[in-house]
Amino acid sequence: CLILIVGVAGSGKTTLAKEILRRLWAVYLDNNHIVDAFFPHTRNGRAYEKLRPRFYRALYTIVEENLKRGNSVVLDAPHVKEMQDSGWRRLIKSVAARTKAKLIVIRCRCAERLLCSRLQVRGEKRDRWKLDHWKEFLTEQPIDVPMVFSHLDIDTAEDLSSNVKLALRHITGRAKQRRKQRSRFLNHIRESDTRRTGGTLSVNQL
Repeated sequence: CLILIVGVAGSGKTTLAKEILRRLWAVYLDNNHIVDAFFPHTRNGRAYEKLRPRFYRALYTIVEENLKRGNSVVLDAPHVKEMQDSGWRRLIKSVAARTKAKLIVIRCRCAERLLCSRLQVRGEKRDRWKLDHWKEFLTEQPIDVPMVFSHLDIDTAEDLSSNVKLALRHITGRAKQRRKQRSRFLNHIRESDTRRTGGTLSVNQL
């Protein structure tokens, strides 16, 4: 599975993702682990914006390589700007399709006042621009960005343990749906080949 945990900075993505990972085995990837090596104190400016697409390309390469090896991936990144881009939506769906991974999307959200408070409390240097240019920040990265993908909305103002249960139920439900679809597809292939060959299939034929 490719599990996207999305939402504006401060929406509670990382807290939820780490709790999910205590109960579900998967590779954890956070865009900040790449970006901080180059821009530890900011997420704006001409230099950052120029390199931003490359950071994300590197991230998706790591995602795809893990999925190819059969690892589920929890990808913790805002993806608010990207959700509004049809090209990006095609790209992320193609990554899932090429690796035969189920794409599962969970959006974290909360009220604007709580979001602002969280950014103030955590005191990260990279959040200074967001707080100093609050309206501009939320215009670029709206809390309730339109979602084209099927997804689960999590209000992170609610109880964390309850939210984790909701998220796990969503993930397992979507994963089971994927397995059923794959099973039906394989059964269809087996039936077609059996009719064509007039017998049962060997393991090497599947």
